[in-house]
Amino acid sequence: MAIDKRGRIFLVDDHILVLESCKSLLEPYHDVVGLAQETTHLVSEVQQKKPDVMLLDISMPDGNGYDIARSLKKAFPTLKIIFVSMHLEPTYVMEAFRSGGDGYIPKQTAGNELLAAIQDVLSHKTYISPLISEEVRDQVLARNDGMPGTELSGRLTERQEEVLRLVAQGLSSKDIADLLKISLSTVAYHKTQIIQALGLKTKADLTKYAIMKGIASTS
Repeated sequence: MAIDKRGRIFLVDDHILVLESCKSLLEPYHDVVGLAQETTHLVSEVQQKKPDVMLLDISMPDGNGYDIARSLKKAFPTLKIIFVSMHLEPTYVMEAFRSGGDGYIPKQTAGNELLAAIQDVLSHKTYISPLISEEVRDQVLARNDGMPGTELSGRLTERQEEVLRLVAQGLSSKDIADLLKISLSTVAYHKTQIIQALGLKTKADLTKYAIMKGIASTS
């Protein structure tokens, strides 16, 4: 594809093979100025290497990409951040853009989308993978334009947040029912409502989401 501008790119992922693959793909078109498998020194590295675009994974061993993106955007408002993640669920995508992301690419198709995504964000556009549902893409674009839209995540009742927290702590449905003094069918109902509200699919997704959002205690 035609490249209008050669950008300075910084890659962040905890897997060295992902970093090296992305580097090899991008080097003919852009300057890869940094690679990182952890986030501890990212602020100082960005300060030193001055990238135009950062490719950032959501799940990092020493923190989550959302918090990292917020810190980086606060320190470097012009830095463009493209999240590259295995997650396609609406809640992950929406949180990525809420935290300051300029683009979102699934790892499954990163090899085919990276150059287009970088081109778009360097041109001050938002890039959202075609694999992301049209509903989510519309919500992201509307939000970026300052328009109200239906929230796809985080709209849980107090009781649903209680259930989510207990699921994340590893309690069974029976344990949750006993603790909250509700029936098993009510627990099942709350779980279904939570999954739908957050755009998730399984109990495992609920646990990962709760930990990422700080709902569950990791101690």
